[in-house]
Amino acid sequence: MNKSPEVRLVWLIVLFAFGLRVAVRLSVGGADFWMNGYTFFFDLAKSIAAGHGIAFEGGPTAMRVPLYAAFLAAVTFGHKTFFSVVLVQALVGAGTVWCAALLARELFGNVAAVPAAALTAIYPYYVLHDTALQETSLFTFLTILGTLLLVRARRSRLGGEALGAGLVLGADILVRANLAPFALIAPLWLAFSGPGASGWKQGLRLALLCAGATVLVVSPWLVRSYWLTGSPVLTSQTGFFLWDGNNPYTFSHYPHESIDRSQAVAFEALTPQEKGEIKALRPNEAAVDRWFWQKGVEYIREHPLQTFSNGIRKLEAAFGWLPSPRKGFLPDLVHAASYGPVMVLGMWGMWAARRHWREHMIIYLLFLSFIAVTVVFFGHTSYRSYLDVYWIVFSAGALATLRVVKSNRPCNEANWSSAF
Repeated sequence: MNKSPEVRLVWLIVLFAFGLRVAVRLSVGGADFWMNGYTFFFDLAKSIAAGHGIAFEGGPTAMRVPLYAAFLAAVTFGHKTFFSVVLVQALVGAGTVWCAALLARELFGNVAAVPAAALTAIYPYYVLHDTALQETSLFTFLTILGTLLLVRARRSRLGGEALGAGLVLGADILVRANLAPFALIAPLWLAFSGPGASGWKQGLRLALLCAGATVLVVSPWLVRSYWLTGSPVLTSQTGFFLWDGNNPYTFSHYPHESIDRSQAVAFEALTPQEKGEIKALRPNEAAVDRWFWQKGVEYIREHPLQTFSNGIRKLEAAFGWLPSPRKGFLPDLVHAASYGPVMVLGMWGMWAARRHWREHMIIYLLFLSFIAVTVVFFGHTSYRSYLDVYWIVFSAGALATLRVVKSNRPCNEANWSSAF
């Protein structure tokens, strides 16, 4: 069956996005890839490829959820094969472009798909970071794929799409644990936001399918964590990150520099007794994490107003037009010149489409869950960047509305529905 010009154009944009990401990363070079990436992910990947499982030199760990490290192990077999990682992650980034087009089409019609794909394809942050040694690309792709399946499940009321959404959300949690709050809320949205004629029983069935699939994917990791640490946790660093974002030294370097710089200052300021307590607990990751959790909670209780003020500063760091941490004049300017307009146009698109708030609520919940996690813990630009594609989708919706109004041309769904 012949595809419409819009469908063919989106495919060309996806191919262009893939090539652009590969070309940019190759121009930067492999040395930068290994030096400036999150190398601990590759350390875990080497351990997996060697048959030792999720482990550092000190032994098995539950510090990080496993999927990105497993992804690297599958791509590299534990060797520094720069080109293969670049190709596969560029393909994942191109998948995000494709999903952006599909989501824009679902929410705003055919005319929004092309600008959504084009903007995502050339978005500078994605072009560079989709092929970096970090989980951002895989996390962004899985999140928008899960969101797309949720939107489709709400419309179609088909159990298969709800099941697929749950499986994707479960995998997404195993890339970044901070998606867990959203994954808990998403089934409730499926249950209560559907078309009125569908009935609450059907919505509940979809919600149970989605939630059950998520639990099915995540459960083996929780069982492993319980076996390893005595606690069924997604990560044994939750308490550490809470303390990291809630201590007297959190803003000593953050947000203009990495939170790791502030973390080092805060750790150095611990008393000898506190360091001794940590050392005594260190054989058990969960026990150390509970120690830091208690310290973070104590700071919050003792400084409620400061904690509230700090939460606002964390949101400014995460959503600010200048990147956190700062990268230098030119990279900061490029980020502001690309992210700023997309954010403003995306917010306008959200406001213009407010009549459809029930359907769009799933995206609002993504933002709200990130905001909640950031206020409690902390956030950098890289943590927020997976949300930028939704600004782009709403921007495309706003642009599509202007185009349709100007041309008086109705959206035609037939060609798209036959293509997918």
